[in-house]
Formats: sequence, C-alpha cells, structure tokens
Amino acid sequence: MKAGFIINPVAGSGIFHKRNGSDVLNDRKCGYSIVRATEFLDELDRDIFFVTASGEMGENILKESGFENIEICHKTSYPSTARDTVEFVQESRGKIDVLIFVGGDGTARDISSASPDVPVIAIPSGMKMYSSVFSHTPRDAANRLESFMSRGNYSIAEAIVEDADEERMKSGELVLNRYGTLKVVSLGAKYEDPKIVRNEWSSDSIIEFLIDTMDDSYYIIGTGGTCKSLMERIGLETSIFEVDLIRNRQLVKGNVFPDDLRGILNDNIPVKIVVSPYGGSGYFLGRGNRQISAEVVMKAGKRNIIILSSPEKLRTIKTLRYDLEGLPENFFGKYVRVLTGYGTYSMVPVSDF
Repeated sequence: MKAGFIINPVAGSGIFHKRNGSDVLNDRKCGYSIVRATEFLDELDRDIFFVTASGEMGENILKESGFENIEICHKTSYPSTARDTVEFVQESRGKIDVLIFVGGDGTARDISSASPDVPVIAIPSGMKMYSSVFSHTPRDAANRLESFMSRGNYSIAEAIVEDADEERMKSGELVLNRYGTLKVVSLGAKYEDPKIVRNEWSSDSIIEFLIDTMDDSYYIIGTGGTCKSLMERIGLETSIFEVDLIRNRQLVKGNVFPDDLRGILNDNIPVKIVVSPYGGSGYFLGRGNRQISAEVVMKAGKRNIIILSSPEKLRTIKTLRYDLEGLPENFFGKYVRVLTGYGTYSMVPVSDF
C-alpha cells in the first residue's frame, strides 16, 4: 500500500499571531502543524511508502523523520498555497490507497474540493476545528493508518467538512458553513458532529451558581456561548471566540493568548479556568480554545478546571476529551466534574484519545 501525505505548513499558526484562525496567514516561521506531523510520524514503521508533495508540504519532514520510501508527485510553489493542496490530491489520484493530511478546517475544505477517491486520515492542527473529519490526536491517526494498512479492525465513515467564517468571527458571530463530506478511516462505530449548536440549551442556573461562588482568584474564561454568558452577566463585553482573564468580576485583559497569560504563572494568586465542551465530540480543552496552554492548566490544577454544560448538551457527549500538548499523562484521571445546574454536578468519563 501507498499512503498520500500532505501538510499545510501554516495551519494552527493563528495562535502565534493572536488570531482565532489561520486562513489568511502566510507565516512560514510557525510550525504547529510540523510538530503535529512529527508526532504522527514518530509512531510509524519506517518502511511505509509515502507519496507526498515537495518541500515544506511533506518531503522535508518525511526525510527528517527517517523515511526513505518517498515519491514526490507534486512540485509545490513557495510559499505554498491552497491550490497546491488541491493539485496534490488531483495528481496523486490512482497512486495512493489512503490520504493523510495535517491541517485544520481550511485544509479539510481544500481536500474536499478536490474530491479524493480514497479514504482520508486527518491530523488536527488548526485553530477552529469544527469539522468532524479529524482524528483525536496524532497517535490516534497513526493507529488508524496502521489498522488500515494491516486490514485490521476499522471502518470507513462519512464525516462532515465545515468551517467558520473568520470575518464574521471578528464581530463575534459564529457562522458555520458546510462544504461537503469526506470518507474517513474510523476506529469507532460512527463520527460525532463536533459542534452541535442548540440555542435552547440554557445556562442560567449554572452561571448564577458560578457568580455566587466566585472568589478573588484569577478566572480564565474560555470560548463559547455558555462561558460568555458569565461575562455578560457581570457586565463585561467579549466575543464567544475570545479567552478572557478576569479577577474580582473585573476584566484584567480581554482576548488573551499564551504570552498574555505567562505573567500569572509565577503569581501566588490561584487560577481557575472556566470552559465548556463542544456538544457531540466533547472537547473542552485544545479545540477552539488553544489560547489556554498546558502551563496554565497545570498552574490551575485539575480541581480548578470548571467545566460547564447544560444537562441537554451533556446528553450528546459520551466522553469528554482534550487535545492539549504538554499535560502529564492521566492529568485529569478517569472522570471529571461538570457543573450542570445551581450546585449540581455530573461525573463524566474523560480521555485524551
């Protein structure tokens, strides 16, 4: 078997530019997608035959990772563009058995537009991550490839490709556009819709309890409508895509990124982090809120990660998940508490896979 392999070299680099997406960036200095690709490749046998694109879109990292069985089927431009992704898919047709790509929602859109005729394995490295095509982690992607190539226990599932409008995000609007589906290699029974939006999910009693029990800690308030209900209730302006830092119900800094939060790491003041999971997929850290780094999570500690969810949303989630590099193994243990009402909690299984 031959595996197609392509990287979007700027995917996920919005985090370095204090942006909630990277669709319009063209900065080659930031290598989040390269890190994720390396993690994936480190899990694989070196005798796999890869068909890839030249340079930074695949060839370089494969050679650096010790792979020798490589065929270049597309010569990329520099800097590479979305057109290179589309042309690689088209030029690899008939040469590969499975297509692996490293990127985010924008990359998934490009892949989908080229209509690949083989199943895909997607390694998540974007900022927004609303599509359901992505593996949980690079290791999970490696397991899918191994199972596929050994004809093991896998299935082919139909998964959704969708992306948020970045221009509308600037004004605080979440507008998700669907761009089709991709056939993906799956190790589970089905794919969850990664972001199930339900306007009727009420967070009133949850927010009321949270406000009543707030102390003088730093509070890092995550993304999403549930978290931002807290900000609105205490009279602070924000956007559902921003991460904000507050203390004593006052805004310390809005729209923070990892560099902005480093100042509180050595502070003696406790840190609490307020997040809410995606309905469906259950991600509560690392997808949609990458501004919250592993350093800050460890500073806060498991007991100070406050997870909010209405009972209705929680019923769409089987397991809570996180995709955050740098956390110790089993940091959250097997279960986490989720605040579901005024002083009421549910214990929910948690996994980094």
